[in-house]
Amino acid sequence: MARRKRVYSRRRRINYGRVALLIALLLVIVLLVVNVFSKNRYVSHIEEALEQELTLMTGSISTVSKVDATIYENDGIKYTNQHENIKRLMTYNSSLSEDMDKVNDVKTLLENLPNAEKTEAIAELSPKDDGYYWIEADIFTKDRVLIFRVENEYNFDLYYDMENEAIYVKEKYYDEFSQKYNKVKFQGYKATDEFIDTLNNILK
Repeated sequence: MARRKRVYSRRRRINYGRVALLIALLLVIVLLVVNVFSKNRYVSHIEEALEQELTLMTGSISTVSKVDATIYENDGIKYTNQHENIKRLMTYNSSLSEDMDKVNDVKTLLENLPNAEKTEAIAELSPKDDGYYWIEADIFTKDRVLIFRVENEYNFDLYYDMENEAIYVKEKYYDEFSQKYNKVKFQGYKATDEFIDTLNNILK
């Protein structure tokens, strides 16, 4: 009687090295996607600007009764900040030694924003009799990318609701006159005690 041959199926060995590499690649892709979206956040750009070597910082603090941050265009010329009842309270310029205390105070205001508690996101800020403090900050920096030195410019606008002690900035950051801003909501933040104290100190 002939012997029957037993047929054994060969078990495929799992290549754990390839699996680990595939998982690592997927994680890198996910992190890159998350980083791209998070980098466009307004607050992320504030953090980025403050981490670099500052070459110039200028701006002002004003009161306004109504915020209009729409980007308009007329005959190819773009403009914005058509707020109502603008009353300029102070200006600052880091190139002036006598302004350095004010510059450092405004930097403190900016540094507080990433640590502040998020509140609501709204399409527009309602007019108020008490109004808003409008804090403008134009920051110029130097940074190193590989072996190259690059210069960057950042333009920030913060709106402080005096009545509710809340800070508003756009959710996303674009170039100063980008009309993409017109579709972006304001993100609210609860002002920290340090923010309020510093602002009061600047304006006293």
